[in-house]
Amino acid sequence: MTEGACLCGAVRFRVKRMSGIVECHCSMCRKAAGGHAGFFFVAMRDEVTWDGAEHLTVHRSSPGLERSFCSRCGTAMTGANLIEPDDTVILAANALDEPVPARIVAREYAASKASWFERHDAAPACEGAWPGWKDLKP
Repeated sequence: MTEGACLCGAVRFRVKRMSGIVECHCSMCRKAAGGHAGFFFVAMRDEVTWDGAEHLTVHRSSPGLERSFCSRCGTAMTGANLIEPDDTVILAANALDEPVPARIVAREYAASKASWFERHDAAPACEGAWPGWKDLKP
């Protein structure tokens, strides 16, 4: 059983089986995830159980698709699911608790990658918080 939760803990899910993780660089997924990409996986709808589902808010992100997030803290909990649901559900890998049994199997919409994400390998890598963040100025 793999589990996940939002930042504040109001919404949790448990999933019996999960697909590999897809990294999506389209602008909608980047904005929904609040980062350089959205990370999602697929599960069978009847193999997912929710705690705190009453705290999920649904947003119709485009015709025929909807996403859900925690109404308390804003954590994305699902990806772009069909408004007329099928037997699968797309869940946000960013919300997974460790350990995660799956790995990234594909990167989609790579041509839409955020320009600021390019060439970031030279940025310092820190074990904890980066001490220079307090000195950042616009």
